[in-house]
Amino acid sequence: MSHAKPTELKRALGNPGKRKLPDKSKVIMLSQISSEPPTHLNKMQKAKWIELRKAAPWIAVTDEPLLTSLIEKMTRQKQLSEELKKSKFVLYTDKGYAYANPLFGMLSTIEMEIFKLLCQLGLTPVDRSKMGVAEVKARTKLEELLSQNRDESK
Repeated sequence: MSHAKPTELKRALGNPGKRKLPDKSKVIMLSQISSEPPTHLNKMQKAKWIELRKAAPWIAVTDEPLLTSLIEKMTRQKQLSEELKKSKFVLYTDKGYAYANPLFGMLSTIEMEIFKLLCQLGLTPVDRSKMGVAEVKARTKLEELLSQNRDESK
């Protein structure tokens, strides 16, 4: 899946495509999304909102509908997964014909929708890399030893 590179990344890379970039003085700086989740979200969804906001400080106020939709779809995905665990994978008609449980299709659809939203919000490793906003830092041996020492002293 190919995504257009954000303007910020093109500037950082020296604009390899040589297409004209917007005048930096005319670019609008967007505010970070609110730390207060929408009131209609339940307690677990609000916790996820806060977690994602902290983990992805680049999510702007204009991205609120996307983030809200992502969190709601994640909740539905969990509900569908739980229902599928309680059900059979193969169902049968009254005439004895086998067919796949419709929950599979519903789950697959919502997982694709979640993935698209994750990409749009820069929450996948590839999209973070393309945006140039975050890299995962491997822990050094010293950091691992210090962490172990802290854990053992508790």
